[in-house]
Amino acid sequence: LKLRVWVFFGRIAVAARAANRGMAAAQQPSQPFSMERLSMPCGSVAGVPIRVHFMLPLVAGLAAFSAAASGFGLLAVLFAIVVNGPLLLLTVLVHEMGHVTAARRCGFAPDHILLWPLGGLAYISKQGITPREQIFVSGMGPATHVPMLALWAGILAATNGGHVTLSTAGMWYSTHFVPVMCVAMLMNNLAMLAFNLLVPCIPLDCSQIFVSLLLLCGCEAGLAAKIMVIVSVPIVLLLLLFGIWAWMGGTSMASLTVMMAIWLGVQTWKLHQARMQGQLAHMPLFASAMAMKTDGSSSSGAAASSGSGGVGRSGGGFRPFEGAGHTLGSTVGKSTNEVCIASMVAVAINAVLMAQMSAVAL
Repeated sequence: LKLRVWVFFGRIAVAARAANRGMAAAQQPSQPFSMERLSMPCGSVAGVPIRVHFMLPLVAGLAAFSAAASGFGLLAVLFAIVVNGPLLLLTVLVHEMGHVTAARRCGFAPDHILLWPLGGLAYISKQGITPREQIFVSGMGPATHVPMLALWAGILAATNGGHVTLSTAGMWYSTHFVPVMCVAMLMNNLAMLAFNLLVPCIPLDCSQIFVSLLLLCGCEAGLAAKIMVIVSVPIVLLLLLFGIWAWMGGTSMASLTVMMAIWLGVQTWKLHQARMQGQLAHMPLFASAMAMKTDGSSSSGAAASSGSGGVGRSGGGFRPFEGAGHTLGSTVGKSTNEVCIASMVAVAINAVLMAQMSAVAL
């Protein structure tokens, strides 16, 4: 009887502990909503998993709706779907694979690539990356547009009587569908190349290269971050004003420009906050330079006392790294919902604009 009583109370105690653990887990603050929850896996390329945000196909759908509302016919709708759907997705994917390939050459491990309405995000472990390596990784993304430009120019020449142009004057969907598509893809690749290489706004590729050059020239990490914020703010404002002006003018995809400006503004604010709070060491772009400065002063004293030469770090040689890497495109240790919010707002604005255009057309 005593044994049965002890077993009975033991089971009650186990159940109570399980209930307490469940209540404690329920009382814990919920994690921020992650954009990964609104993306779906779409296979892998060269061993890198690809995820597509569920809002991305809606971009092509909205473009097709705009073409239909404008009364350009079925071929115009098909053109909008092809250019703003699979062709744009492949272009962004090749761009991100340029970053991934360069990162692998430097010894860093890619995790996955996320494709979303404002472009692509390559999630790469970059712990210990040096400014020279960062320039190489950042530059290889835009560099992929050069062979893509050559490819589309070759197709355009082959289908347009040997003529390569950026104008669609005299071309019609019914008779020049492929040449018009080639011109659109040439313009898309030129725009992406120029935007990523000539717009120094955090966290675009140009800003990564710009900050790395500042660090290579001996600029302190805090000063480099301050310069980057000062440069980014007017660019964000100009991009925002341009997007609003284009939206008021009836440009169907202008809302994506507005959301891009807002997203860049949020990233700029985060960099400013990290600089003011002394958290730049948590950002891979600045962490290596700050660690090298600290290690340089300590390692020189250690080498003098031990008398061993060891392996020095000079020039742009690669450096082994340890520990868990940080993720490019997300806050360290946290998940954000910025992509989801930006995508939803962009689609909502586009939907309103498309409805207005449809009403005008009718």
